Amino acid sequence: MQTIDFMPDRLNAEPTVFRGFTTHEMFAAAGVGCAGGIVITLPLLPLAGWVILPTGALIMPLLVVFFGGAFLTRIKRGKPENYLYRRLSWKLQTGFARTLPLTGRLTETSLITVSQGWFLRRTQAMSLCRYFAGGRHE
Repeated sequence: MQTIDFMPDRLNAEPTVFRGFTTHEMFAAAGVGCAGGIVITLPLLPLAGWVILPTGALIMPLLVVFFGGAFLTRIKRGKPENYLYRRLSWKLQTGFARTLPLTGRLTETSLITVSQGWFLRRTQAMSLCRYFAGGRHE
């Protein structure tokens, strides 16, 4: 059976749908915009009545998707496909969300975030001169 010599990297990648967003990213941005619209319009509730809540919940996702697309495109330019998801999981693991209650499923613990040198467990230093001097090996 022959192997495929040329396999395009982005053959199975999720296509960009609108303003740099993939489908999942667009729906996530719209959901965040909807929740943000409700939170922003809560202080205006006594002044304008109940109609301000759906208004904010409908207008904010449009603004987030429209203006967030250019921002997201700048972040993702020249990066690997999963860069945004790895960055988000790193922020969730090391940032403020780690200390919040009930965020156990959001925080990911499988990322390696510790940077340290290797520990070799040697009691004495090894010298390369000893091995290469005179052509003999001990």
